[in-house]
Amino acid sequence: MATMELYSKGASVWIPDPDAVWVSAQILQDYRPGETHLLLRLSDGRYPVAAPADLPPLGNPDILEGENDLTALSFLHEPAVLHNLRVRFLDYSSIYTYCGIVLVAINPYDQLPIYGEEVIDAYSGQDMADMEPHIFSVAEEAYRTMTRYRESDIEQCMGV
Repeated sequence: MATMELYSKGASVWIPDPDAVWVSAQILQDYRPGETHLLLRLSDGRYPVAAPADLPPLGNPDILEGENDLTALSFLHEPAVLHNLRVRFLDYSSIYTYCGIVLVAINPYDQLPIYGEEVIDAYSGQDMADMEPHIFSVAEEAYRTMTRYRESDIEQCMGV
């Protein structure tokens, strides 16, 4: 499917906003190349499009909202990442999100009960893919990987 075909009635897009940074809007009418505006469900209802490059970033399907790995998103761009991190933090009280093998953490500026013995035990011996994102999961994966290699390889790795 060509990119232009994705800008169809019912699709969601992200529109820059001076206060909220990005706001979600819904396309009300299929976009056709050459049109100068994209008709949206938004406060003013129209978004200027001088060229296809001016089209706003597409939104992800609702099923992916709050996904624990950003690489699973259909569209990976600034508004999608920020929205997903916001949803995970505010709706799921989760400060951790994966982006592939990278762990993204949001500083909650508060003490959280996510580092106790029971949490350590829950992540101990578990595969990263089987658990919610957490620093203990990353540590467990790193430890398991190190134990697979000979000691000399571990020393070389630590010397880097």
